[in-house]
Amino acid sequence: MKLLIACVVMALCHTVRGWFYVDDSKNEYNCGTIASPYFQFYYRGTIAVTKSGKTCQKWTDRMELEWYNGAAGLGGHNYCRNPDEGERAWCYTETVAESTGERWEYCDVPVCDSTCGSMDEKQADYRGTIHKTNSGKTCQKWSEQSPYTHEMTPENKPDSGLAGHNNCRNPDGGDKAWCYTTDPDTRWEFCNVDNC
Repeated sequence: MKLLIACVVMALCHTVRGWFYVDDSKNEYNCGTIASPYFQFYYRGTIAVTKSGKTCQKWTDRMELEWYNGAAGLGGHNYCRNPDEGERAWCYTETVAESTGERWEYCDVPVCDSTCGSMDEKQADYRGTIHKTNSGKTCQKWSEQSPYTHEMTPENKPDSGLAGHNNCRNPDGGDKAWCYTTDPDTRWEFCNVDNC
């Protein structure tokens, strides 16, 4: 069942996000954000055991996964990944779990520090508390419509982490995290959020 879900969701991701490639040999992403809708999708570390201690199976040992071709960080390795954007990173195991009868389990992948945002997602996964722009202006609360009216509300962008604060975010897929300001002369500005 996990495989069927992965195939359907990955095809959808292809049309919504487009494919990207990360060189796993560089070990560029050692943690995974749990911010919705990413759920450790971009994790590229080398953890190869499940939470219960089972060894992960190589992704290429699963013949039906050949079409992934590295798009979700899969390949000739057995590292935990989240190719179907499920709850978190997981892997196929070499043995069947007695309790569930499944051949996959979740992995214990570290959660990324929320003080940075991933470059691949243009910091859309940033969930830190920076609430000043690059020039030091205070951010307007995302739920407020003053001094600026806007469409980037928690209701309109429920997966963007906008509820109950004025912290910098990137809900529209712009170049990086930003916010509306409380300055009547400056509608919005980018924020000084570090890249992960």
